[in-house]
Amino acid sequence: MPKLKCKEKNAIYQYGNYCRYYGYRNPDDEDNRLKVLAERMDLFYGKDVLDIGCNIGHVTFSVARDFGAKSVVGMDIDRKLINIARKNVQYYINDTAQSSSHLSSNYHFKDFSSRDRNDPECDIIESFPISLPMLYGPINLAGLTLSGRFPYNVSFVQGNYVLESDLLLSLETCKFDVILCLSITKWLHLNWGDDGLKRAFKRMFAQLRPGGILVVEPQPWKSYGRRKTLTETIWRNYKNILLKPPMFTDYLLNEVGFANCETLTMPHNPSKGFQRPLKLFQKPNILVTSED
Repeated sequence: MPKLKCKEKNAIYQYGNYCRYYGYRNPDDEDNRLKVLAERMDLFYGKDVLDIGCNIGHVTFSVARDFGAKSVVGMDIDRKLINIARKNVQYYINDTAQSSSHLSSNYHFKDFSSRDRNDPECDIIESFPISLPMLYGPINLAGLTLSGRFPYNVSFVQGNYVLESDLLLSLETCKFDVILCLSITKWLHLNWGDDGLKRAFKRMFAQLRPGGILVVEPQPWKSYGRRKTLTETIWRNYKNILLKPPMFTDYLLNEVGFANCETLTMPHNPSKGFQRPLKLFQKPNILVTSED
């Protein structure tokens, strides 16, 4: 059987780490998933949140600022994307001395993407830093210098969420109230197969506190085929996948241990490919009783 020939440049985005992702997903600068989640603000207010596969952090920033979260950690495997997100956090922090009265439509955010313009591996969308005030509006940071208030409640880490072995799951501790897993199940699946995705789901469960919520936006199986030849590893995993997306709910409830699942109204998107349901899985609320 002839060996699959993959174009070397395809591997650049093998994790779905597209620099222009939010540009083509949200052409009108509005993420309709956030509109749906905003109706469940109680899930986020005063809570510790993890956003897996955060890209450059649009969702992470919005949850940290608009949803009243105590802390939000954005995690992505791509270091370049994380660096962009971190620079914008720092830029907000550096401007905490300015009140909203000093922020106007003429206020300019630094174009941190300029350093990457000549990098063929990451054609960063240049308008991202400028788009922040457009997306979130002027931010009144005067006096908000305590931890737990935006932008001090948001941080970003670079890393692979899929652990190397199941043995490492025993080392996990409950540290988050909400975990966002938005549009990344396909990429975890294609790069690490059934075993990798199952391990990621189990890690999410282990990291959630009792009663915690996992928000999953799974991509449909038909979308996998369009990316099956990006790398040889992806091609091999694709051919061996048995746990198809329609089976995720049953697996999370009956194998991982989540107590129930709620499907939220499918967010509208101009592209049918992004009209995916949001599924909320709740970890059992374990009652701890003391012995006399």
